[in-house]
Amino acid sequence: MNIYQRLLSIASCLGCIFISLLQSSCVSTSTFDAQVQKTDSLQKALNGLNNEKKELLFKHAGNIAVIDDLQNEIKVLKEKIRVLQEQLDQAKKASTDEIKALLSQLEKAEEDLFSRETMLRDVQALMKQRDSSMNALRESVEKSLLGFKESGLEIEVKNGKVYVKMSNQLLFKSGSTSIDKRGKEALQQLATVLAQQPDISIMIEGHTDNVPINSSRFADNWDLSVLRSTEVARILTIENGIDPKRIIASGRSEFMPIEESNDPESRAKNRRTEIILSPKLDELLNLVK
Repeated sequence: MNIYQRLLSIASCLGCIFISLLQSSCVSTSTFDAQVQKTDSLQKALNGLNNEKKELLFKHAGNIAVIDDLQNEIKVLKEKIRVLQEQLDQAKKASTDEIKALLSQLEKAEEDLFSRETMLRDVQALMKQRDSSMNALRESVEKSLLGFKESGLEIEVKNGKVYVKMSNQLLFKSGSTSIDKRGKEALQQLATVLAQQPDISIMIEGHTDNVPINSSRFADNWDLSVLRSTEVARILTIENGIDPKRIIASGRSEFMPIEESNDPESRAKNRRTEIILSPKLDELLNLVK
């Protein structure tokens, strides 16, 4: 029961008491005193309820003020939220543009990565094919020059190229650029193999030891190494029909020794001519452009 219902109930009781007193022409003193006490009690209860009502009304007023304050705060917060939402939308828009740009860059990077991976596979396939071709060429050269190994001839595959190393014992006498008969036979056998490999490039490098040349014919070991190289080129091209466009002749003098020691055996190893056979790299160069 709320306070208003309680007040109505007390008021109703008081009304009934007064009516009964008025209607009664004769009552006993004890009965009257009891009714008065009851009335006083009810009046006190009524007064208490009125005070409670006032307090509730005061509290209600305070609550209303609090509610108003809260509503104002809520209004302020809603406005802040609205502003923040706008800022968030702008941030989202900016972030979306940035994300789109990043996604575009990522897509381009993925395309480039796919292209590079494809290129890498193609290059690896060509290099594998090249290595296979070089090994086959090495076997052919070894087979054709088998009879010259005891004369200071070595063949190896290095860095995807076939190196045919001919010592001066096989090709040249000391201080000479003239190729011996045995050396010409070896170059003829090599030319037979190279004629069947038109896509193989040929680099001829002359090497000397570190003993200075003592001859009026040659200025120095550079001169000697280059002239020996060009003499080998002439044998391959003029006498054995190899296309001169395939050949590069060069001299390294004493500056790329096999052995660093200065004993006679080491110097003999350093005096050599290297014929370097390598595949054309046009396809590889086209791939990586």
